[in-house]
Amino acid sequence: MKKVIYILAVIISFGAKAFANELIEKAEKAYDSKNYKEAISYYEKLVSGGYKSHQLYFNLGNAYYRNNDLGKAIYYYELARKVEPNDEDVRINLGIASAKTSDKIDSKENFFISAVKTNLLSAFSTGTWAWLTVFCLGIGCVLFFVFVNSTVLLVKRLSFLLSLALLLSFFVTYFLGYSALQARYENKFAIVLSKEIRIMNEPTPLAKIKFNLHEGTKIRVVENNGDWLLIKLDNGNEGWVKVNDVGII
Repeated sequence: MKKVIYILAVIISFGAKAFANELIEKAEKAYDSKNYKEAISYYEKLVSGGYKSHQLYFNLGNAYYRNNDLGKAIYYYELARKVEPNDEDVRINLGIASAKTSDKIDSKENFFISAVKTNLLSAFSTGTWAWLTVFCLGIGCVLFFVFVNSTVLLVKRLSFLLSLALLLSFFVTYFLGYSALQARYENKFAIVLSKEIRIMNEPTPLAKIKFNLHEGTKIRVVENNGDWLLIKLDNGNEGWVKVNDVGII
């Protein structure tokens, strides 16, 4: 019985893989033929089927961008960057698409500080930050051991200074890695998908309109209340938006 189940699982796995490869080939062919809507439909079937990869999100973002769907293009570029933070093509295309958004929101935080913090946290994946932390601690311990046991004055001085530097690096990389982990799992963001949406002062269609936002704008999600999201902008403005009007990253 176990063998039968295993064989069935293998057959289903190969069938699913073949189906996915077929959709990818059709999507790529449609994209090359500049039939972007058709390419989008094939890529969306893969996403609906549970397939996740930075390349799939990147290709779908490109198709939406070529189809002049700026909001959805930025949304999938952001998903691609979330999976693969260091991909240069994703970074470039996301920057090009984001530059075309119409909402220019000033941040309360100093621009230089904000830019440096963002670039630092996204420089490496959380896994890489963890390995850097372990590396600094491990090599620092080795050098401290050399300092304690060496009888050569120059070696003792160098090993002591280097162990202190690596100890400091350990704390810095640990802090940055922890901050990157928090930013990834605690801070939720969303992208406006509709051409224009209304931000309400309460989670109800009859509430007063506070302001409008347009496709492609990146917003921070503060609270989820059923069909509504409480969002916050970099300038401090808050309001409620329908879940269907945005794509949560």
